[in-house]
Amino acid sequence: MHDLDDAVQGVRRVAVDSSGTVTDRVDFADWPLLAKLTSWGIYAHMGLLFGLADQVVLAALAIGVITVIVWGYRMWWQRRPTRADRRAFAGAAPARGAWQQVPTWGIVVGVPAVVALGFALPLFGVPLLVFLVFDLIVGAVRGRRKPEVPVSPAPSGG
Repeated sequence: MHDLDDAVQGVRRVAVDSSGTVTDRVDFADWPLLAKLTSWGIYAHMGLLFGLADQVVLAALAIGVITVIVWGYRMWWQRRPTRADRRAFAGAAPARGAWQQVPTWGIVVGVPAVVALGFALPLFGVPLLVFLVFDLIVGAVRGRRKPEVPVSPAPSGG
């Protein structure tokens, strides 16, 4: 088992020839900055970078994600289309087109931030893009439908 210092910062790459002579050595200090950041990110994600404190933070994040998922399903259950009373504890879902009520500064700041996050975190960006495309298609289909007019029965001749 490696010591944490060896695992993170003392990482070495050594090339040895057939006689056992070390021909090349690369220490962690010689790595490029992005390689160091990647290594630190991996060890932080695994809970090894800061020991117990890192593991507690990761556990709190996992509990937070689970909580958000459960609350999301709960809100959907309260707002589901088949429900008769539809009085949700979380409030009514926003109406289609409600984003137009967002202040201009919110869109100017928010859209580039979400695009940057989606680029940096593809497992966030790709599903969000798929959802947006699907939502646009649903909105376009619903917008083209004309409200159905009830047809009154034909008068009987008798």
